[in-house]
Amino acid sequence: MVNPGDYLPSDEDIDVEMLDSDTELSKVVAAPRKSPVSYDSDSDFEALPAKRKPAASKRGGRGRGRGRGRGGATRSTAKAVAAATPTEGSEIEGEDAFDAPAPKARRGRPRKVVDDSEKPKPKRGRKKAAANEDEDNFEAPVAKGKARQMTLDEIDATPKVLTFDPVHNAELAQTYPDPYWKELLSEPTDGGRIDLIDEDHPLELLPYTMTDQMALTGMALSPDGTMLATFGSSGNVHIWDTDTFACLVTLRDRAEPNIDEFFVGQFTPNSEYLVVGGKLKDRKRWSEADEDNHILACPLKVFNVVTGEVVARLDGHSEEILCVKSVVYKGENYFVTTSQDGYIRRWHMDSSWIVLKDSTEIADGITCMVFTVSFIPNTGNRYFIASTDDHLTLMDLERCKIVQRFDPIYSSYCDCGKFIELLEQPVYQALRPSIAAADVAETDEGCAIKSEDSVAASTMATAQQPPEPSGLHAYFVTRGVELLDAENNTVSSRPNTCTLHRLVYPTEPDGKFVLQEIRRYHHDEYMSNSWLIRIASNGRYILAPTLNGQVFVFNIATGQVTGILRDHDTIEVRDCKFHPTKNLLFTCSDDGTVKVYRSTTRPAQAVATTSGVTMEGVVTDEQVEDPESPKTAAVSPLALIKDGIETMVVGEIAPVSAEPTSAIPQPDDVMSAE
Repeated sequence: MVNPGDYLPSDEDIDVEMLDSDTELSKVVAAPRKSPVSYDSDSDFEALPAKRKPAASKRGGRGRGRGRGRGGATRSTAKAVAAATPTEGSEIEGEDAFDAPAPKARRGRPRKVVDDSEKPKPKRGRKKAAANEDEDNFEAPVAKGKARQMTLDEIDATPKVLTFDPVHNAELAQTYPDPYWKELLSEPTDGGRIDLIDEDHPLELLPYTMTDQMALTGMALSPDGTMLATFGSSGNVHIWDTDTFACLVTLRDRAEPNIDEFFVGQFTPNSEYLVVGGKLKDRKRWSEADEDNHILACPLKVFNVVTGEVVARLDGHSEEILCVKSVVYKGENYFVTTSQDGYIRRWHMDSSWIVLKDSTEIADGITCMVFTVSFIPNTGNRYFIASTDDHLTLMDLERCKIVQRFDPIYSSYCDCGKFIELLEQPVYQALRPSIAAADVAETDEGCAIKSEDSVAASTMATAQQPPEPSGLHAYFVTRGVELLDAENNTVSSRPNTCTLHRLVYPTEPDGKFVLQEIRRYHHDEYMSNSWLIRIASNGRYILAPTLNGQVFVFNIATGQVTGILRDHDTIEVRDCKFHPTKNLLFTCSDDGTVKVYRSTTRPAQAVATTSGVTMEGVVTDEQVEDPESPKTAAVSPLALIKDGIETMVVGEIAPVSAEPTSAIPQPDDVMSAE
């Protein structure tokens, strides 16, 4: 305690004492230590002895702040060091001389001294005008990311790109005819194509063997109908002669180190090449999620039909390819593919169909899976409709843009759709399958459907028949998959159906397409709740495969079932094809076989039918090889393939009658694909 009268130090003495104290502290900090310690982190301060711990900053010495620094000197220490620092022309001698650390700035970063010879680096961002810059040379900075506003004259002069122009579309359709959507374009030859399928004209199974080692998932006919290609899980593509039903050649990519599975394919217009796609699996990697080999990026492969070589490989899709079309638009060749990755890709090829010019992906961003595409009639192959998820999407091939989306048709997937050329106008029926609340009974395991009669009663809609369009329109058929929402999510409450639509074209520029539902086709035994199944039509009937080995034949006009094919032994049927010129029908299945049918007539109508088409049977070899026939005027790939085969034993095909004769080769006499 300080008593009155005691000596009290003056302010100057206090300052001197503080200077001496801080000077000693600075000497201790600057003195060398036995073990070198860095002061760059807070943990280094804790390693110092307690008596030598520097004073903490008033703002705290931890974290990213002003108080964090080497030594943690206090504000008074900084003042003392500044006072003890000699100025220009002065020196400190004797005990007052010491090597004090340079003071640090309290705020901000020290300025970097740049020599005049060193050129500073340019800074990012907009350039600011210097303060001493002349006003005449000054240019106002342009705001980044903002477009210049257009004047009214510029807006009026800017041409608008029309999504659909009826006048331009009419010129395009006249200049570039589009036959790809027609099933019955070619004229019938000799026996004629299949026209009627009913009680008086039943389908008959022909005894021919066309097999593969594994499941067959798709087929494709050559443009002239002389060859049939089959695609399957074995990685082989078999090409069959549609006259003799013999395997002409087997295509396989023998240089592929991984596992090929082909789903789809199509011949080029000249039948010289065959483009195929499907799934590519990693041979050395297993996927627990897929319970299969890991799926790699899936390419398109173009085979030379004659040599069997892979002449082109097109990479672009990350998952399975589900559809491929070869099309000519404005004289240019294109492949159009869909994939399980949710994208449609356009491949621009050269005149030979084997050299890629460019590849463009149609921007979508919404679709999860794209199944099939079908080009809209009378549009010059510019527009097409794709089956995407549970609905249909109309797209522009030239601009690779989505034009219009339509409402969902099925509750799960719409996995197949194609334009057809109707031979009979259908009877409108407003059927929209749905299950009313009164038609569903609650059970312990979930919901169960009461009866088919109640379901049929609840599907009747009150919608009126759409008016007949006065302008361009086309008919479109689809099939789909329904959600499993009944009986503990094992059965669908909605029946499987095929649907006939009418697409009405716009009559005004940039107008909207209208998709009208005409009627649905259903049968109590029609079970097709499995995706990647394709339907077929000859303009009078719809062939609808099922997952239990059947193929239903629906009459388009009346909706009645006129036939059911049951020759695939409860194994899922994947695809079916009408021959465009011959009395033949093909179906393929997961059982690895292709079934061949032909239309017959009852004895009372064996000569002619009501449509005037005679049923004379299958074309003979002599008719095909007739030198006077116009088909043999040019050398076709089929002829080149036959010339390359040294020997082939093929039985003679006789005219088909109601009962098979001994002249028709039996299955053991016909070559099958091994």
